[in-house]
Amino acid sequence: MNLLLILLQSEFPVEIVREESYFSLLMKGGWILLPLFALLLLSVAIMIERWLVIGKAKSKDNLWLNHIFELISEGKITKARLLCSEIQHASAKVIAVGLDAADTNSIEEIQENMQLEGRQEASRLETGLNYLGITASIAPMLGFLGTIFGVINIFYHISVTNDLSIATISDGLYQKMICSGVGLFVGIIAYTGYYILNGKIDVIVGRIEKDSNEVLKTLRKYKKQPVEL
Repeated sequence: MNLLLILLQSEFPVEIVREESYFSLLMKGGWILLPLFALLLLSVAIMIERWLVIGKAKSKDNLWLNHIFELISEGKITKARLLCSEIQHASAKVIAVGLDAADTNSIEEIQENMQLEGRQEASRLETGLNYLGITASIAPMLGFLGTIFGVINIFYHISVTNDLSIATISDGLYQKMICSGVGLFVGIIAYTGYYILNGKIDVIVGRIEKDSNEVLKTLRKYKKQPVEL
């Protein structure tokens, strides 16, 4: 039996297929992968940084807000303002701006100041998210550009070798498929991060509006009470 196998192998030599690593296959995508990898790193860095910032801005309890209501009801505006300045929540920063103007301004002016600060706070939370939106749009387009280069590579090799074998067109096919896949992958990552983070910001903005309205109601009710300095 072994002799028969040896004879068969000598008559029909077996071609040894060389296996390639995933990294070497990925590198067949060409230079277009460099900007795609750069966009991926930028997107991940922005998502991590914004996640931490948004986590700090989100109010985790209402104990501090209840204390603010008590201080305002007692006319202790200065103490309420100091308490807000010690808290890093977005709602506390907006309320602190309103309390700064509580002594001399009307309720309408206080509300306007708080709304302005609320918009600025939302803008600060959204810093950098536009890059995620841009990446979500550009990355698939870069992948498509790499696909075009792959097709050009295929036709170039065919014109040079006048050969339509798989060996001739394989490099172009590698480049075409890898660039398309990487571009879509980077775009999906950026798109997902953009909408998840925007959803968290919307929750915070809604919380700011709710807390601000409750503070305005309390100020409107106790505005004429003496203020403790």
